[in-house]
Amino acid sequence: MSKSNSRHPYHTTAIIGAVIVTFGLVVTQVLLTDWPALLIWLAAVNLTTLAMFGIDKTAAKASGPLIPESVLHAFTLLGGFLGQLLGRLLFHHKTNFKRHPSFTIVLVASLMLWTGLIYLYLLAD
Repeated sequence: MSKSNSRHPYHTTAIIGAVIVTFGLVVTQVLLTDWPALLIWLAAVNLTTLAMFGIDKTAAKASGPLIPESVLHAFTLLGGFLGQLLGRLLFHHKTNFKRHPSFTIVLVASLMLWTGLIYLYLLAD
């Protein structure tokens, strides 16, 4: 029997909500502070990623619809590497490497990517 590809309405809502929160945080910080844009982006996407891991863990405990792993991975790769790491540690969520190896792989890839990008950003100044 094949697995259904239909999405739960919660998935779309979670994705849209996460994007709105992230961009809302970015716009707020741009208007209210003189922080560098990269710092504002990283702060916003990490807070959003951390919140998403907490929401996903709560949904998992309640046997509710989960945030798709692809969305969690995307936010990690967009700069939410600290949010993912803290979310995994604080909520004890997706920490079993044998069951969820992709989370560690994406975390390491994101750390490498963003370390390079931050280095290039600082080098340009």
